Amino acid sequence: MNVRKVLFYHENFPAGGAERVTIDIANYISDRGYEVYVLASNINEGNYSQLTVLKLPDKVSVTEASGIQYVVDVIHSFDIDIFVLPVCSFIPLLEAVKRQTCCKLVFALHSVPFWEVLYSFYIKKARARGDFFKTLEWWMLTYPKTMWLKKYDSPIRVRHIKIYELVDAYTVLCESYKKDLLEKIGMTKSGDKIYVIPNSEKEIPQVNLDKKKQLLFVGRMSYDDKRADRLIHIWHKIYRKMPDWELVLVGDGDERIRLETLVAKLHLERVVFAGYHADVRRFYNDSLVLCLTSNYEGWPLVLTEAQANGVIPVAFNCTAGVREILEPTGVNGVLIPPFSKKRYAKELLALLQNPQKCREIQKNVIMKARNYSPDKIGEKWYALFERLCD
Repeated sequence: MNVRKVLFYHENFPAGGAERVTIDIANYISDRGYEVYVLASNINEGNYSQLTVLKLPDKVSVTEASGIQYVVDVIHSFDIDIFVLPVCSFIPLLEAVKRQTCCKLVFALHSVPFWEVLYSFYIKKARARGDFFKTLEWWMLTYPKTMWLKKYDSPIRVRHIKIYELVDAYTVLCESYKKDLLEKIGMTKSGDKIYVIPNSEKEIPQVNLDKKKQLLFVGRMSYDDKRADRLIHIWHKIYRKMPDWELVLVGDGDERIRLETLVAKLHLERVVFAGYHADVRRFYNDSLVLCLTSNYEGWPLVLTEAQANGVIPVAFNCTAGVREILEPTGVNGVLIPPFSKKRYAKELLALLQNPQKCREIQKNVIMKARNYSPDKIGEKWYALFERLCD
């Protein structure tokens, strides 16, 4: 029997959550006889022994003809059976691979369906910050156009319909995303190509349940999506009532200086900016609660990482992916109506003042994270690849 071969494309590898998921998939399917390759523009240090990483030539982009042809040549050279393109909707690349090769195409959506809308929406809001007239324009024009009139639908809808037509499989992270995608592209009674596969999460062999009185933020410090400034304001509402607790922010980004300035302006105590850490396990080991205050998230791995480490996640109920991970609220974490800082502060304070409740949720979240074990998620990918190759 011929060895089946899968090629993933990532711009940077390894980098974030999507790349980590690719490594988990590679580990699972390589144990079942597959050869796994990753083609990347930039290669970073990391542990990926069960796959082969190939680098695009310098200054070659998969959005240009030379880069597209390079990908096609790689597929021919390595006799690739399945090509997986996560997140990025490079339609010319998909068209060329479809036309010039026999390999199957998989589009892996590691975000919210029509994430481009939310990205543009909040980027415009971020750029308007501090400018009265631009802020007024955002509320008077951008907000109603996007949220009420849905004027964004046409070009993005056409793009996703085209992707759906080109690929052999289209993966999303939860059932709600499948339903949402089908409705938005006008295929409410079809969708045979769409597969629901959540992202994986490794089990922690020995979870420390004896946590410090520590709140944790882990992520990129950016205003357009992560909104750690909300957490600073929430901390401002409760920190005097919790004198033994501290807030630790792990990560870096363009917003960090603003956040540090905000902490100083509000004269806040017990706030630690820990900076970027490639390995955040020690922070999960120490902290009791993880706080997420994002505008939107696809399938935030920080929530499942927290659960696996016995850390209680608290997040705004901003997307179906967040809901899927934390529901029911009060059992597998705490969901807060978006985007009420007052409600967030109230529920967070109530949680911190109830040690018995915290212990119960800690046990629950460890069990919930096991639903996303690499073996369970790997089996879904393996079944999909087997189906495509048959």
